[in-house]
Amino acid sequence: MLDEFCGPIEYPAGSTEQAALPPQAPRPVQRAVAYIHANLSARLRLTDIAAAARMSPFHFSRTFRKALGSAPHRYVVQARVDRAKRLLEGDGSLAEIADAAGFSDQSHMSRVFRRFTGQSPKQYRARRRLPGRCPLQGYFERLGRRPHAG
Repeated sequence: MLDEFCGPIEYPAGSTEQAALPPQAPRPVQRAVAYIHANLSARLRLTDIAAAARMSPFHFSRTFRKALGSAPHRYVVQARVDRAKRLLEGDGSLAEIADAAGFSDQSHMSRVFRRFTGQSPKQYRARRRLPGRCPLQGYFERLGRRPHAG
């Protein structure tokens, strides 16, 4: 299992995780981030991530927090929210997106997504699909009015 982390760090195609890491991030943290993003849709436990970094869970947590300014769990949840944001730009159902992003179910994704972004996944999707459109456009259309442009 750890053999795949002995060579150069490779990030999933199309991801920006490498740019998010500070250039001086320790090699174990780089291995951990690569492991997290490669296994984001699976259940991620601290012991597994620490094993990928080849460190004890306690020492890994301290090193990770110091390098990235965030606890490993918070980093994983934020990465899942970011993946859900990208997936919401497509046409998949919320349940499929929740599964692909690694959330336990759609309800869990909605709660966490709202906590991190301030809006529900459905609201996020609606706003992303209608660039330049007034967020209340549908409301005004139902009333038979036009929004004030001033």
